[in-house]
Amino acid sequence: MKKINLIFVFLIFCGFINHKYYVSTALFNFNDSNAIEITIRIFKDDLNSLFEKEYSDQYKLSSDLNSPIIQSLISSYLENNIGVYFDKIKYQPIFLGSEDKNDLIICYLEIEKIPVSDYIKIENNILFNLFLDQKNIIHVKKNNEKQSFILTKKSSIFKLDI
Repeated sequence: MKKINLIFVFLIFCGFINHKYYVSTALFNFNDSNAIEITIRIFKDDLNSLFEKEYSDQYKLSSDLNSPIIQSLISSYLENNIGVYFDKIKYQPIFLGSEDKNDLIICYLEIEKIPVSDYIKIENNILFNLFLDQKNIIHVKKNNEKQSFILTKKSSIFKLDI
């Protein structure tokens, strides 16, 4: 937790010098119905940059975020860049949708009927192919306990006892 606090202080301090930082956050919340609710926050301009690189100017988030094409692109991107493993078996999150809030795109996913397991392995490669200094902050919440991790391009997977 101290790492997260230090990062936020550092980001605030660095906001005063004209330098851009690339960060996303993801919350993996184990709920009482044997499922994981996943909420991912990505800066809109970073996701736009990704779409411009991958799909040229054909698709932009400034257009209707709720269009089936944009939702499909976001879903496909997350499907290819988020991995959740129990006992070495990958469970694919179901994309529920996304919304635009201020400068963020908030994406909602879920994994239903998770197995009983001693550990979870999470892989998050969001925006690593676009920004070399991208950081992905991961929060895992289970039984009112929360643990946080920072993933980088060199270390995009972590394993956690649950």
